[in-house]
Amino acid sequence: MEPEAFLKDYEIGGIGEIRHKTLRFASYRTEVKDGVASLYAEYDREAPFMQFTGYPSGQALLAELCNLHLGLRELTLPERLLVVERWCLTHIHPYYRYGDIVREAGYQTDPEEYWDVAVNMIELYSFSVEEFCDDLRRLYHDAMLVFALRFLAEDNVAEARRCWDRLQPRPKEDLVKVWQAREPALRPLLLDRALEALPPVAMTLERDEATGALCLQPAVSSVFDAARFALYRFAAVNAGALSDYGGKTSLAFCTACGRAFVKRGNRQKYCADPVCQSIRNQRKSREYYYREKEKALQREIEELLE
Repeated sequence: MEPEAFLKDYEIGGIGEIRHKTLRFASYRTEVKDGVASLYAEYDREAPFMQFTGYPSGQALLAELCNLHLGLRELTLPERLLVVERWCLTHIHPYYRYGDIVREAGYQTDPEEYWDVAVNMIELYSFSVEEFCDDLRRLYHDAMLVFALRFLAEDNVAEARRCWDRLQPRPKEDLVKVWQAREPALRPLLLDRALEALPPVAMTLERDEATGALCLQPAVSSVFDAARFALYRFAAVNAGALSDYGGKTSLAFCTACGRAFVKRGNRQKYCADPVCQSIRNQRKSREYYYREKEKALQREIEELLE
């Protein structure tokens, strides 16, 4: 079944203000103990890691994680291990539970020994693949819920229904159905109750490394925190949906494959994948054919009635 397109005209807030140091490791090792599969980052002095400041754009990060969830749902554990490892090697390590230890490493007399101990011995950069998949599922669920709530707030019931039906697991109460049955004056209370169920985004006071000034920043310890912050920026119309690229972009779900992508035009419904573009062209040709056939039939009817 071909999924419907979502979010045709909406912008996701930028997350450029998150300035934490993040890392991309060159290799991982996998271990399975008592049925629990984990990935352990490896530090190699010859090819240690790549260091970044901040995260990918809010649009790109949220789309990547939502698509990753969709791709992992039906895979076996060994297959998930390979896919998650490849994602980490291509993007960044997903968890930072022990603060900004990258900054701390800059004050060490022997940074290479410090990283060898932190990564290879203490194994600070390790995580359970099951935990990773659970975080993906929760983020995807929250994204679909936020989109549904935003559409309900705009009284766009059809789009809200499409988003609500993608929630995993499905809530016992069908909010869209309840919304339609409720008097308009009471509908905002339904939104308030649903918003209260969303996990909060914490803020923290930190020192800006470049200027030395104290600044208020989102408290993030994983790519999921960063993506959720971008998601909430989207929902908060008064937050300013800023793009990390200097312009405005929007997130959509491809009509053909269902994967998220960053739109480059208001009317774009298909991602750039060649297969999806081929489907787009075929559908345009088919729609043109039936439009012309309908016009010809209408002309024949008009001629018979004259």
